[in-house]
Amino acid sequence: MNCVADNDRAVRGRLIVAAPKRVIKRAVERNAMRRVAREAWRAAGLDRTPLVGLLRVRAAIVPPDSAAGLPARKRLAREELDRLFVATGVALRKRGVLR
Repeated sequence: MNCVADNDRAVRGRLIVAAPKRVIKRAVERNAMRRVAREAWRAAGLDRTPLVGLLRVRAAIVPPDSAAGLPARKRLAREELDRLFVATGVALRKRGVLR
């Protein structure tokens, strides 16, 4: 067993995503939103620190064009999550939690 790999995994940041069925009805969309959230978490660099985040989806994303499909909702979700996670990273760096 490789101890270095185990220690490296122990300090990695985790994101827990709660996307309830009552908010996002289709499982395909719930899973897509979870994937988008984890991608944004990694892109913001929050996965490289010993940090645990909880993201709770409270409302479905509705694009201005009601006929828009899942790709449009994923794009809007990613834009919002990028803003959220970047702001979170900045705030944590100011507090000295992140390097």
